[in-house]
Amino acid sequence: MFVLLTATLASAGFGSLRTTVGLAGLSFVFAIGVYFHHASDALPLSF
Repeated sequence: MFVLLTATLASAGFGSLRTTVGLAGLSFVFAIGVYFHHASDALPLSF
């Protein structure tokens, strides 16, 4: 995730707009996937 966001920032500074938008969209989809992966875990409660 960190490498993908770093590549997006580098592309924004030095690359083309098309590449930057593509990487930003890909990182957004990846972040949503990570969120749903962790949100779907059962939360063990022990009292």
